[in-house]
Amino acid sequence: MVVKKKMNDEFNLLLQSLIIPAIFSVLILPLGKAYKQKAGWIVFLVLLYATGIYGYITLSLFTRFIKDGVKASYAWAPYIGDLTLLADGLSAPIAFTIALLSALIAIYSIGYMAEAENIEVYYSLYLLYAVGMLGTVLTTNLAAFFLFFELMLIPSWALIAVWGTGPKEAIAFKYFMFTEAGALSLLAGILITRFQFGTFEIFDVASKIVPEMEKIAIISVALILLGLIVKMAIFPLHTWLPDAHAEAPTPISALLSPAMIGIGGYAAIRIIYTAFPMVAFNYNFIVAISVLALITMFYGASMALVQEDVKRLLAYSSISQMGYLLFGVASASILGLTGAALLYMSHGFAKAVLFMVSGIFIHQFHTRKISDLGGLAAEMPYTATATLISFLSLAGTPPLLGFWGELFIFAGAMHSSLINVLSQGLTRVIITMLAVIASIFTAGYGLKAFRRIFFGERKENLKITNEGPLTMLAPIIILAAFSLILGIYPTLISKELGTIFSQLIP
Repeated sequence: MVVKKKMNDEFNLLLQSLIIPAIFSVLILPLGKAYKQKAGWIVFLVLLYATGIYGYITLSLFTRFIKDGVKASYAWAPYIGDLTLLADGLSAPIAFTIALLSALIAIYSIGYMAEAENIEVYYSLYLLYAVGMLGTVLTTNLAAFFLFFELMLIPSWALIAVWGTGPKEAIAFKYFMFTEAGALSLLAGILITRFQFGTFEIFDVASKIVPEMEKIAIISVALILLGLIVKMAIFPLHTWLPDAHAEAPTPISALLSPAMIGIGGYAAIRIIYTAFPMVAFNYNFIVAISVLALITMFYGASMALVQEDVKRLLAYSSISQMGYLLFGVASASILGLTGAALLYMSHGFAKAVLFMVSGIFIHQFHTRKISDLGGLAAEMPYTATATLISFLSLAGTPPLLGFWGELFIFAGAMHSSLINVLSQGLTRVIITMLAVIASIFTAGYGLKAFRRIFFGERKENLKITNEGPLTMLAPIIILAAFSLILGIYPTLISKELGTIFSQLIP
C-alpha cells in the first residue's frame, strides 16, 4: 500500500513530522523565555511525536501491514517537480534513528545546558537541525534534498559557534567552509542531472539515461559523491570533523557524529544505486571507493588509539566508522548495503551514548582528559555498563547491533568480490580482507579507553563520584538498550532492508 496525497487532502503524517517541529522552532522562542530549561521537555515531546510516526511505519513494514512504504507528493514549483516524501524499508528506520536520537538528546540537553544563555535560541536551532536531517532522509526530489542538506548546515554551524568550547568561532567557520564546499559540489551534480536527464526525481533518473549519456552520468555521480564524502569526513576530506565534534556543545556532538555525518552514506545508497545503477556497479568506481573507505577506517582508528581527550577520541572513531559505512556502500551487494544501513543505526545509538557519557564527565568532573579519570566503575555502574555496550557495538561484538552491521558489510563485500573474481581478479578480495583487520583497531581503542576510565587507579581529583543526573543518564540507558535489543533481533530492520536492496541489485 502506497499512500499518495495532494495538498488539499488530509494532512499527511510524513509532512507533519517535518512541519510540526519547524513550527515549534518558532514557538519555542517565547516558550523558552518563559520556561527556560523546562522548554526542553516541549522539544522532546515534539520530536517524540515524529519518532512515533517513523516507528509506526517501520513496524508496519515489518508486519506487512504497509507493503511498500508511505509516499506523499505535494505540488511544489514548475521545473522542479513535486515535493515527494518517502518512508520505505530504507528511509523509515534511518528517520526513526534520527528522530529518536534528537528526542532523547533534547532531554539530555536539559541537564547539560542548564547554565547556558539564550537557551530558547538553542532549542529553536536544535529543532531546525532535526528537521533538516529528517527532510534529507525522506525526500526523493534532488532539489528538496539539497535544501534540506543546507538546512542541516546552518543551525549546526550556529550551535557550534555560539555554545561550543575552545576557539569555537574559528572551528565553526572551518566546519561551515568545508561542508559548504561539499554542498556546492553536490549542487553542481544535481543541476547536471536535472539539465541532462530532465528530472530532479531520484526514481525517474535511471530510465532517462541512454548509453551515450553514461559519461555525463559519471560526472554527476562524482560531483554528488564528493559532496557526500565531505559530509561523511572521508579521508582526506576529514580535517573539519575532529575539531567540530570535539568543541561542539556535547549534546550537539551527540547529534553531529551519530546522526548527521552518516546521512551522506544513506544518500549515496539512495541516489547512486537508484538513479545511477550503471555507475554503482562499475568496477573502477567500486575499487576507488573501497580504497578510500579502507584508508579512512585505518586512519580514524589509529588516531583514536592515541587520543587523550575523550571527545577527540570519539571524533576520530566516527571517521573510522564512516569508513565502514562507505565500504558497505561500495559492496554492490544486498548484504553489504543492508550492513551499511544497520551500521548507520548501530553507530548512531553507540556514538550518541559515548558522547553523552563524555558530557557526564565534563559535567561531573570538569575534564575530558582520559588521564584525569579512572576507577569509576564502582560508583558509576550504569554509565560503565552503557559505555561498555557501546564500545563493543562499535567493535562489532555479538549480540549487539554493530556486529550485524559489520558482518553484513564484510560478508557482502566478500561475496560480491568472489563471484566476480574470474573477471576482476583478487584486488577486491584483498581489500576486503584488509578491511576486516581494521575491526581489531576499533576494539583496541574502545577497550583501552574503557579500561583507563572505569578501572585502574582512582584519581585524587575525583572526590565526589556518582551517576549523572537522571535527565542525562536515562537517554544513555535507553540507547544502549536499543543496541542490545536490535542486536538480539535484527530482523526487525534487516528484513525490509533486504527487500529494498533486492530491487536494486541485479
